Formats: sequence, structure tokens, C-alpha cells
Amino acid sequence: MTPVPDYKVRKHFPPGPRQQPLVGNLKDIPSGGNEWDAYEALGKKCGSDVVYFNALGSHLVVLNKFEAARELLDKKGSIYSSRPRLVMINELWGWDWNLIMMPLGKAFQAYRKVVQQEFQPSVVAESHRIIMARETIAMLGRLMKTPDRLPEHLKQMAGATIMAITYGHHVTSADDEFVALAEAVREHAEKTPGSSIVDVIPLLKYLPSWFPGAQFQRDAEIMRRLSLDMRLAPYNAVKKLIDYGTAVPSIITRLIQSESPLEGVPAGEFAMNAAGTVSALLNFALAMSLYPEVQERAQQDLDRVVGRDRLPTFEDRQELPYVSNLVKETLRWKAVSPLALLLTARCNSAMLHDESVYTSPHEFDPNRYNPTPKRPTGEPDPSRAAFGFGRRICPGRYFADDALFLAIACMLHVFKISDPSESRERAQVQWSSGLVSVPSPFPYKIIPRFSGAQDLSRVSERCIMKATR
Repeated sequence: MTPVPDYKVRKHFPPGPRQQPLVGNLKDIPSGGNEWDAYEALGKKCGSDVVYFNALGSHLVVLNKFEAARELLDKKGSIYSSRPRLVMINELWGWDWNLIMMPLGKAFQAYRKVVQQEFQPSVVAESHRIIMARETIAMLGRLMKTPDRLPEHLKQMAGATIMAITYGHHVTSADDEFVALAEAVREHAEKTPGSSIVDVIPLLKYLPSWFPGAQFQRDAEIMRRLSLDMRLAPYNAVKKLIDYGTAVPSIITRLIQSESPLEGVPAGEFAMNAAGTVSALLNFALAMSLYPEVQERAQQDLDRVVGRDRLPTFEDRQELPYVSNLVKETLRWKAVSPLALLLTARCNSAMLHDESVYTSPHEFDPNRYNPTPKRPTGEPDPSRAAFGFGRRICPGRYFADDALFLAIACMLHVFKISDPSESRERAQVQWSSGLVSVPSPFPYKIIPRFSGAQDLSRVSERCIMKATR
């Protein structure tokens, strides 16, 4: 074997850390949490928006700037928008049926077409908004009774919304079997695709589960079972209801009646949409506890536009630009998916905190999107990076935007969210490094904002329940 000089190996690749013999950049690839910050720091150290790593022959290109991502993923999407070989996720977990993990090809195109049709803006407005409203109002009622269980209530709301739209299944408790299944999948899916040693050394996939150091095989066995259940259990339940003539119209009923073979299409979207919504709303609650002046300004607008005898609706959005900006800032302040792995890794966190694009990027400031003399259009809408690029742009982005607006507007209208210590010191919050990044538990206090808030949520829930029967 003749060692190849580092400069020859790297000649046709972007800048990156110097490679070591045999292992390349294996030791340079960040792990252990907050990897997005480490990738951003490495980009600055290398003086490049695009950083290259080679770990035991596996290539990874990290994109830290919006312009770089747009150039490669929008303009050259046919080359850079596929997936690498995801040994852990697709081959051991059995997620190769999942749209999110699929490489480009005919199956990807067929699956994506179905999801795009079901979540286009007109369908969201006509069919899905009423379900969003029902589950959002139900969440307000539960939060009114047990405000110390915010994460649980958000998970139930997000899961119930997606389950109703996808399978026509009405979730009535946090113990619902399908919501619990999706939550189990989320809890086990802690590692980012490509971060496992088996993705770097694929031959390790053949190690038996009893072999020392093969914990990944034992974890994969659990995920394989959960993956199969998530794909088939709700689908088969709907098929039985169709046979009985009692099925509620849903995405799956339309697929089954059209004899589509794509039974797994909605399952992956269900799990990821629900987890993403919960993460974003937890980030919102944290921001409100840290920036009370932002909360107060939004509530002033809500009182002016909505009053206190009803809840905000989608129709109020045009009159609530500050609340809309607050939704944007929630997506920018803490990225729901700070890292997205394709054939390249897109560092969303770095793009959304780029100091050359956003003023004081680590501060939560909805006013940044307002026009100024220097920036007549305001700072860029973060959705351009938050929802992805090119052929991998999130097909549920219009649905997600609507769901976040309604939940945030209603929570702001009914509740005051604060730090129980009443200090401006930031809680020591860490964000997980999974497919969806979730904040660790943080202190908060939620109380009704005005005397009629409790009655308002109760009356609204009765009205919406009648409308959706």
C-alpha cells in the first residue's frame, strides 16, 4: 500500500480538516450533542461554507450557508438530493419504505406525489384546518386543567391531528395506541442517520446481536418491530373499518379505495410531522418564558384583533402580522431539524443563525422580519431553510405552518407563559441530536391570562366538536 498525499486526495473536494492515515476524518466528525455548532465552527476554521469529510472512505459534505445549499440542492438536486446508503436506518431499522429516507427513484416520486397532493395549500385549507382547530382547542382545555404537563398535551394534540387526517382515527387520550407507537419510535430514533459506526463500516451489520459491542443490533431489533407496527397497524385498522362500512374519510381511505400499493406513505410523515410540531411548540414556550416583552406585544395585537370573547382563527392571520412573525422566529431561533443528511449534510442551524443574514441571530426577535430603510423586505423568511430544499423540501410545510400559527395564536391568547423563577437567566437547556431536535425539560409556569379564559376554551371546544361530528 502506498499512502496517497493528503493534497492529492483532497484536490477535487471542498476544504476540510486534515485527514489522518487510514481513518481519514473519522475523529473530526462531531458527536455527543450540539453537532450543528461543531460543524459551523469547523466551517469557520476552514474558511469555507462547504466542508468536506472522509471517514474510512465514506464521504460527507457539510453545507453551512443558504447560498451553498440552494446551489447544490435546488439547482443541482438530481445529483445531491438523494440519500447515502443508510445502513442503520434503512437496512437494520427497516425504514426503507419511509419517504424521508428513500433515495431518489420511481418509488420516491410515487410516494412524494401522494403526500404533495394531500398537503397542498387548497387541501389543507378545505379539509385539514377544521381538524387542526378541533385538536388545538382540545389541547387548550387539557392545558387549562394540568398546565404542568405541557409536553404531554402537545404530543397528544400533534398526534391526534395527524392521525385524524391520515387515518380518520379520533384520538381521545394520551394513551392512544397509535400515538403511543409513534412516540416509542421517536424515543428510539435518537441518532442522526449516518452517525452510527455501522454506517461508516457497513460490514458490521452482519455481527450477531450477542457479539460484544453490537448494542446497535439489539437496538435495531426493537426499531424493526416498531417500524413494521407503525407502517401496518393503523393501515390494517382502516382496512377493517372499510370492510365494515364505518371508515371515516382520510388519506388512507382514499389510497385504499384507489387500490394504491403505497400503504406506508403516511406513516413516516405522521411520525415526523408530529415530532416536529411538538419540538417547535416547546421551543416557542421556552422563548415566551425568556422574552416576556415579545409575548406581551403579541397578546396586545390578539386583544385588539380578536377580543376576549372568542379564540383566534385562520381568518385572523392577515390582521396579526406580529404573531405570524413570531411563528417564523420560532422556526428560526431553534431549528427543529438542525442537521439534515442527504448525500450532503445541510446544517440548518448554521443557516438560520448566519450573522451575515440575521442581526443578533441567537436572540428571539419577531421584529427582524419587518421592513427597514436598509432592508426594505426585512430579514429573510427562515422557512426557505427550515423546510428544506429542492426535491427534499418538506411536502407538509403548508400544513405545518398553519398548525403552528393556530396553536401559537391560541396559546398566546388564553395563557401567560413565564419562567417560575421570574429571572431572565437562561435555563440550561440542551437539544437532542435526533432526526428531530427536542429541548430538554425546562422550568415554566402557565396560567390563564384573563378571568374568562377557562370558559372561552370550554365553549369553543363544545362548538368545534359539534362542527366536526
